[in-house]
Amino acid sequence: MSGTSTDGVDVAALHWLPDGQLRFLGMVSQAFEPGLQSNLLALQAVPPVPASLSDDPLLFMLTARQALSDAYVDGARMLLSTIGLDSTDVRAFGVHGQTLRHRPDLGFTYQIMDAARVATRLEIHVVHDFRAKDVALSGQGAPLVPAFHRAWLEARGMSNGTGVLNLGGFSNLTLLGTSNTPVTGGDCGPANCLMDAWAWRTRQQTMDEDGLMAAAGHVDQALLSSLLSHPFLARAWPKSTGRDDFTLAWLDDCLAGLHGRPSDEDVMRTLLEFSVQCVVRCLRENCSNPLNRLVVCGGGVRNPVLMSALSAALAPLEVRGFDELGLPAQAVEACAFAWMAGALLSGTPANCVGVTGASQAALLGSVQAWN
Repeated sequence: MSGTSTDGVDVAALHWLPDGQLRFLGMVSQAFEPGLQSNLLALQAVPPVPASLSDDPLLFMLTARQALSDAYVDGARMLLSTIGLDSTDVRAFGVHGQTLRHRPDLGFTYQIMDAARVATRLEIHVVHDFRAKDVALSGQGAPLVPAFHRAWLEARGMSNGTGVLNLGGFSNLTLLGTSNTPVTGGDCGPANCLMDAWAWRTRQQTMDEDGLMAAAGHVDQALLSSLLSHPFLARAWPKSTGRDDFTLAWLDDCLAGLHGRPSDEDVMRTLLEFSVQCVVRCLRENCSNPLNRLVVCGGGVRNPVLMSALSAALAPLEVRGFDELGLPAQAVEACAFAWMAGALLSGTPANCVGVTGASQAALLGSVQAWN
């Protein structure tokens, strides 16, 4: 998995047992090389197009796709070596690809990767292109992970009254009721993407590590109010979002409308509070039955300031990390796409129509054979 944070690749291994139980085998994470990361971010940028793309944009994209695919291969090889397996032990490699555009309102979502290159180099069948079928069925194509959340938590007797919150580049929620209740969920809004972009612009750092920059600032209420006025936040589920909707240019417009310019630290603290309030609003507007607990995964779990602010905003709701449930928080999304690869091969629909709004449940993904 490489998500909207665009910071690297997570590779996880799952053993799907004959009785349907899931066993986590291990994971590795690899940061993107700086050149690849900057190229992928350039490809995700909405107009104006970066100058680096102007001469031959198709060549630029295909070169980045090749480098990204090789990063997936390197990560998979590292994981296989770490957990003592070789390619013949693996039924399939589920690879999400890097999202460049996500516009279900226009009928498409697009993730780059070269499945043939990955399959041939690993000698493992690759399952990819998971989102397109759901979008073709008039769904959002996102979030797709709720089906995996349900499978993992039901096996541990924790599905009833549990919410799962992913804090990646963007945040998404899964709301699990009883076994007879459809899974609901959807995207909430930005989680780390704007904070990461602000850290890079102001400090040339890839993230606000440990939330130190945010901790040195205060919430600017005028800026927060402007951020919360984004039209995406007023839409009802099913909905999904990405870098197409929330950009630094939009943040600049919000800042330009203020009477005074907040400090860099105050902007970071306000962006963090914005991430929290996106989640609070989603829970308030979409959770009809009280939750017993909220389980959090994704890179945002490692930001103690974000987690503290989230816990305070949701008190007395119990907020806990996914790590306590036998799966590292950083591994959840990668495991979800490993599970989806298995779901396709076993003929199991993997989209939750109550989440994406698709017209029917469906098998997700396409298979690229390696031989």
